[in-house]
Amino acid sequence: MNLNNKDLKPFYIYTDKNCLYIKNINEHTEKLANNIHSYCANIDNKKRIHICCIDFNGKLIHIMSHKNYWRKKVVCKVSNSVKNIKNMRVFIINNFLNIFVVQQYPIAEDIYRVSHLNFNYKNYSVSRHNINSIYKYDESIYKLEIDSLSNIIFEYNSLDYSTKDLNNHLIVFNSESRSWIKPNRLFRTSEISDIPCSDKPNIKHDLFEYCYSLSYKL
Repeated sequence: MNLNNKDLKPFYIYTDKNCLYIKNINEHTEKLANNIHSYCANIDNKKRIHICCIDFNGKLIHIMSHKNYWRKKVVCKVSNSVKNIKNMRVFIINNFLNIFVVQQYPIAEDIYRVSHLNFNYKNYSVSRHNINSIYKYDESIYKLEIDSLSNIIFEYNSLDYSTKDLNNHLIVFNSESRSWIKPNRLFRTSEISDIPCSDKPNIKHDLFEYCYSLSYKL
């Protein structure tokens, strides 16, 4: 598929029979990958399309529009089993892709793990961090905000099974050092603009100003 990055037109990404496709405004359809379980997409500041997907072997694949063509790269192994993967989202910050993969615990209906994978598409050196035992509360698995310094603020809840109390947690991904830290309490929950994540895919927060031009079909 020939892409004109200077004049990005509306397009449509979808899966059909486990194959990943993209369709442009002229109804031209191209198959991008086979054997795909989950996917997400975003557009960088140079209007390049980035599609991240996980195949049924649990491998993360990055597909990128590059010099009017598609470049595809198997990045890493995400999971040995994909049956508990519920959704994934990608945010692009300073040329680094930040992918959040939600997996449900097999023996607990409301308990989840979120895996954060961070890499630059120029060298694919992956940094991974797992956030475990997240309790789904009020239809939200986590809330996410990107601050003015391009740091990722990640908020979630856990459940104390002995007391049944709900504990709130706030952690921050420093985009410069590529590491997760616990912030001081200058961060207050009420000051965070929430980007909630449910167990259903939601693209309107993933594509920012381009959300009108990208659609998903499950």
